[in-house]
Amino acid sequence: MAAAVADAARRAWNAVAWYVNGVTGQSRYTAYIAHERERHPEREPLTESEFWRAHYAQQDADPGARCC
Repeated sequence: MAAAVADAARRAWNAVAWYVNGVTGQSRYTAYIAHERERHPEREPLTESEFWRAHYAQQDADPGARCC
């Protein structure tokens, strides 16, 4: 019984973490790293701060359908 409760709590926590990572955009950097390792293993990936700097520069250059 205790193991089932612990497993349910772990799954709930993982679901919340997955949602928060998606909302905050953290999953974008994780996806970028996975892409770079799979498609461009010879290339050194950007650091997280370099990635976000480039991401925001691209958004500023081409705002697209953003509301603000």
